[in-house]
Order: sequence, then structure tokens, then C-alpha cells
Amino acid sequence: MADVIVLLSTLLCLAFFAAWLLLPNLRAWIERPKYRFQEQLRQYDKERTADADSQRNRS
Repeated sequence: MADVIVLLSTLLCLAFFAAWLLLPNLRAWIERPKYRFQEQLRQYDKERTADADSQRNRS
């Protein structure tokens, strides 16, 4: 039974990997949250830097 589970897991992994390689739209959809998060971090850092600069200018 364990052999069946390992075999099916391996086949599913290979199928998903092949789909990721061959379908650019799927790849973009899968990776979209990563890029959205990175953009939010950049925006947060930019706002924090601007706030810190404005606080220093007031002093």
C-alpha cells in the first residue's frame, strides 16, 4: 500500500512540475501571490522610510 502512495505522489509531483514548465499562464498564476507580497513589502518600506525622514525633518 505504501508503494502505491509513493508512486501516486511521485506521478502527481511530476505532472504538476510538467504543467508548471509547459504552461506560462499557470506559472504566472501560481507565482502571482509572491510578487504581490514583494510589491507590498517595497511599498511598506518606502512609506516607512518617508515617515522616518519626515520625523527627522521635524526635529
